[in-house]
Amino acid sequence: MGRRHRVIQQGRIVLGPDRLVACEIADLSAAGARLRVPARFTLPETFPLVIAAHELRTVEVRLRWRRGDFAGVTFEGAGAYIG
Repeated sequence: MGRRHRVIQQGRIVLGPDRLVACEIADLSAAGARLRVPARFTLPETFPLVIAAHELRTVEVRLRWRRGDFAGVTFEGAGAYIG
């Protein structure tokens, strides 16, 4: 899975053409991330994630687990994140 790095970056979960949910990216690796997103938001199995780092980047992710306000995702296919 690769080494995970603690980060605090802003992100947006795309749930539809007019629906973005703000999240915080708490850990990041080349293969996935841990997101902080309020538990009241139901996340689909796969969704686009916009990562605001040095530049905006959108990657397709797959939900792997969910515990309270945290969610673990893996990056799909060619969308793997390279910091």
